[in-house]
Amino acid sequence: MSLSCNPVDLADFQNGIVAGVWLGTTPQRSSGDSGLRQMGKLIPARIWTQLTCRTWLLVPFVICVVLGSSITRTLNRQFADDVAYVEWAQQQSSGSVTVKEAEAEDQEGKQGISGAKSGCKGKKPSPLQAFTTSSGATGSKTPSIYPEPVLGAALPLTFHPQDANILVIGNNRLAATRTLTFLESDASVVIASSQPLSAANDELQYRVEQGQAKFSQFDADTPQQWTKFLSDNDITLICITDTMIGSSRRPESSALAISRAASSLHIPINVSDQPTLSTYTFPAVHRFKGVDGPSHLQVAVSTNGHGCRLSGRIKREIVSKLPPNVGAAVDNIGKLRIRAKSKDKLSDDDNETPLNSPVFQLDTPSLLRQASYKLENPVDDDEQLRRMRWVHQMSEYYSFEQLARMTDDDLLKALDTWKDDGALPHHENGTSDDTRVPIKKGRISLIGSGPGHPSLLTVAALHSLKNATLILSDKLVPSEILALIPPTTKLHIAKKFPGNNEGAQNEMMVQALEGARAGHDVVRLKQGDPFVYGRGGEEVLYFRENGYESTVIPGISSALAGPLMMGIPVTQRGVAESMIMCTGVGRMGKSVQLPGFLKSRTTCILMGVARIGSIVTVLTGDDQPGRDGAAYPSYLPIAIIERASSPDQRVILSTLANIEDALKSVEERPPGMMIVGWAAMCLEGKGRVDILDTQEEVVEAEISEEWLQGQRWKMREGLEGIWGEFMKTVEGVQSVSQV
Repeated sequence: MSLSCNPVDLADFQNGIVAGVWLGTTPQRSSGDSGLRQMGKLIPARIWTQLTCRTWLLVPFVICVVLGSSITRTLNRQFADDVAYVEWAQQQSSGSVTVKEAEAEDQEGKQGISGAKSGCKGKKPSPLQAFTTSSGATGSKTPSIYPEPVLGAALPLTFHPQDANILVIGNNRLAATRTLTFLESDASVVIASSQPLSAANDELQYRVEQGQAKFSQFDADTPQQWTKFLSDNDITLICITDTMIGSSRRPESSALAISRAASSLHIPINVSDQPTLSTYTFPAVHRFKGVDGPSHLQVAVSTNGHGCRLSGRIKREIVSKLPPNVGAAVDNIGKLRIRAKSKDKLSDDDNETPLNSPVFQLDTPSLLRQASYKLENPVDDDEQLRRMRWVHQMSEYYSFEQLARMTDDDLLKALDTWKDDGALPHHENGTSDDTRVPIKKGRISLIGSGPGHPSLLTVAALHSLKNATLILSDKLVPSEILALIPPTTKLHIAKKFPGNNEGAQNEMMVQALEGARAGHDVVRLKQGDPFVYGRGGEEVLYFRENGYESTVIPGISSALAGPLMMGIPVTQRGVAESMIMCTGVGRMGKSVQLPGFLKSRTTCILMGVARIGSIVTVLTGDDQPGRDGAAYPSYLPIAIIERASSPDQRVILSTLANIEDALKSVEERPPGMMIVGWAAMCLEGKGRVDILDTQEEVVEAEISEEWLQGQRWKMREGLEGIWGEFMKTVEGVQSVSQV
């Protein structure tokens, strides 16, 4: 509130001339006196004061006292309003936060109380506005562990309107297209138009004549009439098609009436070419071919009304990048789901449980006698959980082509576990010195496929893949590597799913042995290097016991290549003088003994990302029996590297204290590895290669905080463009070899 007064001329006072102050209804000298008139209740209605040179200071003093009192009360009321609003905003922010009440007239960029109030005049502020205002008012700079909502996105949902009544308003070509879309989703379609059916599009007439849709000649001008029509026909969704630019375009007032009727009944509505009246939009959709007819796979692209034509082009680009049989892969996974879910307790919609979380281990002794041991049989619930986890892993690790090619017989065997149907020849007499040697017809090679990118295969490995007649691959070998295998070569992927490691390992060794005896050139294809947590040694001994000396072709180990792909050196002068490699998962899923902390050493942990919580506890906790040596400081940097050298590779950088929360904030991308130590951050930005020169923990903690730039974690993902050029080189070599 502001007051404006005209000051009395000081010269008039000095000369003893009469000065006047009019209050109440006294004639005014100027418009500036209007503020003083408001004080008429405190001073008599008409006052005429004559001042001399000796008394001229009295009246200004009285005026100042009265005006000051009034201004103070007004400011107090305004301050009270501000305080009340802040308290209300804090209460709203402590509850559930929604984002659905921001209106177009809200001013952007306003902060604090004044901005929030200016955006909320005449309406209740949204809870999200209150949340933002409260956070700004408190001045908190603590980073949130939860992502902040970014407004303006559409809500992409798949709607299943089976037998629901959907209203299509219009009789043009677009109405026919929308009708077909709704019919394919098993909805009951009602077509409404102000004109008779004979004037409708030919396809619409056909749908009605065939009984696929109903027709009603109806039109109205008021929301009340439309509300009654919608209620009488039990409509659940509305699509208006006759608002497009054309000769018979529906008036905007009519579309507005329908929109208001839909809003009153909480019915979603789409109005063509009227995005402000629409509560949903149609994306550009492609439905893939399946095993028998259309697949259950659909790809939808939406630009939220900002480029319908462009969304169609983007959709085509996406579809062209996927294999044509990807729909069949989805259908086969659906069949596996049905087979795996023998009970209704489990769902494959679980996105919270890590893909490689431990499950009950199956009772499968190893074929290699030195490593044999038995487990208890699992109960039914454990068996079901195991099967569903297998389906999840097949969805993640198997190539689209492999899933699409699965026959009904393959689907029946996919979830079966390996069973030892009898003793192998060298076990029949129960001795290890069986002198019977099978006829050598084929050969067996153990090949490391490297971290994942085809260009990182060795020449020897690529040659072996091209010339093998039977390839037995581990599940972690990426589809880009498997795509290099000629389509005529028999390929089998290991079922090394949770709880079935021993069974899958035995199955692969038996198949390799049988293949070699049948004269095949057998390749056991492994991720990384065969002897770096690849169980290659077991296979070498097993094949040797059965008369075959295998050839081992090394691969680039992900323990070294993974960090390098993300710009992380495992050793660095002034930072890390040594590295130690270990696994986060022991035999049969048990925990392992982890190394203690040494400042000048990088700890590389392969596997075990799904157990990050327990691993961090062992590393940082006091007197942990699972750790050999000193505890790791909680501020120590750690890098989680996922799918290294693949197009969607990602690294999550944080500290041991915050890495678990960081992983929970994103969708997992197995397989992954962990790099623990100062090497994880030493090449970030300008770099920091003097870590070993610091001695105080306080300084080290500040280095970690400075590295993260006030955040709790950072992420990088994707491959540089040059790797695409390397891929073209591999494809060129492949084409030449095929010729």
